[in-house]
Order: sequence, then structure tokens, then C-alpha cells
Amino acid sequence: MELSERMQRIIRMVEPCHTVADIGCDHGYISAELIERGIADCVIAADVRTGPLERAREYIRQRHLEHRISCRISDGLEALATGEADTILMAGMGGPLMIHILERGKQKRSGTEILILQPQSDIPKVRQYLHTIGYEIQEEDMLCEDGKFYTVFKAKPAKDIGLKNVNSEEDEEKTDEQQIIQDLYGAKLLEQRSPVLYQYLEKEETFLRSLIRQLEQEETEKAKQRKTELSERLKHNQEAKKRYETKNDH
Repeated sequence: MELSERMQRIIRMVEPCHTVADIGCDHGYISAELIERGIADCVIAADVRTGPLERAREYIRQRHLEHRISCRISDGLEALATGEADTILMAGMGGPLMIHILERGKQKRSGTEILILQPQSDIPKVRQYLHTIGYEIQEEDMLCEDGKFYTVFKAKPAKDIGLKNVNSEEDEEKTDEQQIIQDLYGAKLLEQRSPVLYQYLEKEETFLRSLIRQLEQEETEKAKQRKTELSERLKHNQEAKKRYETKNDH
């Protein structure tokens, strides 16, 4: 099975560990690769839907990995024992659903050392949520595949990586504007000057300017309000791009 580049990037984020919980495992491709590459000793392949889980079970049988991968019907983290997984991996689902799963399963994820997340939407909200529950994004990657942008990140409890928690002095020194930009685009991606993020910023700028021009032709209050919102987002976009230019000067 040839994995997509998105899947490859997700797998590369996972550190060697005992047990990975692959939540929303779909066909089980990532679960199998984690075992075959020697990254995890065991994997819990979990999905809320019976169809995908049966396909995953069959794929795992074909790879002769049944003794290392446990397939479970699970609504989020429901089928996990508390602290059973060192790493929880969730990919290919919407950001709000990820937040819901992590919040509802807060007891089950107790003791989890690493979260590997690839949200399909509302990425800034996921970054904000991780911060509120005491996790810090340690690593972040971005790619463009088949014309779509994907972001993958690895988060660890702040206390485990020697970082101060939510109300640290460092956080207090950040302006609201800086925090918004980091939530929108990713502090690690900006620090690394990710070329893919810059492509995204360029594309987003073109899109935002086009929408603003269209709204300028309308006189309704709704159009004016939307234009204000988009103009604010464009301001954040330009500030993020400015950071690239500033860093490139050094």
C-alpha cells in the first residue's frame, strides 16, 4: 500500500512508544505502518463506524498484524482504558470534533504523553484548545497535496517539556495580535519559515482581496460587517507575511 504524503507526514510525527491509539483509524493504513516501521509496539485502531473498522480489520489480517493491533468500535476515546495509550493520534476529522473527543475523553487521555493531530478544519481553535488544557505544540508541519493544504502537529503536556503553563510570563508578554497570528498560522511554522505556509499566505491574501472587492459593490449591513471581518483577517495575513520578510533580512 502506497501511502499519501499526508499520511507519511503524520507517521513521521510519531515518536517510538509502546501504544498508539489511532482514533478514527479508517482503513487502518497508518495503524499498520506504525507497527511495520517499528515505531509502536502496539496500536489500538478505533473507529465509531463498523464499516471502516471491518475494512481495517481485514487489512490488518492481510498484514498478519492481529497480535499487535487491537481493533475497537469506539466513540472517540470511549473504548480506551485510562492512560492506556502513550500517544493519541487523530487525523482527517474536523477540528471541532477533535476538541469534542479530547474534552469528553479527558479522563481517558490522562497520562497520554503525546497528541498527534491533523485537523481538517478550524485549526486555530484546535491550537487554542490545546493551550487551555495545558498542552504545547512542540512540532508542526504543513504540506500541500492535490491542491489542498494540511497541517499536522505534535503536542505534549507543557510540564513534561519544561515549559510554563497557560498563564506563564512569556504568554503575558505576548500581545493579543501576536497570539491571534500564532493561533491562525502556527508559531512553529512561522519560526521555521515554512515555505508551504508562505504559499498558503499568498493564496489566502489573493482570496481575501477578491472577496473584499466583491463586498465593496454591496451596500447591505451584512456585507459591510463581512468586509470588516475579512479586512481584519487580511491584516493578520499581512502581519504574518511581514514576519517572513523580517526574518529573511537577517
